[in-house]
Amino acid sequence: MIVPTPFASDEFRNQIRTSLFMDAASLWDTEFTYLAPDPNMPGKQYYYDYSDPSNYRASVGVAVQWMSPMGPLVFSLATPVKKFDGDKTEAFTFTIGNTF
Repeated sequence: MIVPTPFASDEFRNQIRTSLFMDAASLWDTEFTYLAPDPNMPGKQYYYDYSDPSNYRASVGVAVQWMSPMGPLVFSLATPVKKFDGDKTEAFTFTIGNTF
């Protein structure tokens, strides 16, 4: 959802865009066969049945896009809503030259 950018002057209002987002996704393996993990298998606590549609991840956040003289700059700040043990998360991301 695109929202008005707070504190942006009229001259920069067309160059800066602020948005709120919610992102949810699921991982799929079409040939997944669940086998009881070997107790000695490393990483066994991260062994999930990815064919189950309830095993999704979700996050919410805010993003600011600036059409700078160097090209588009995107700053995103997000927090996970649903995650699993072993997931790697990034609260802040910064992108140069690519917008979505």
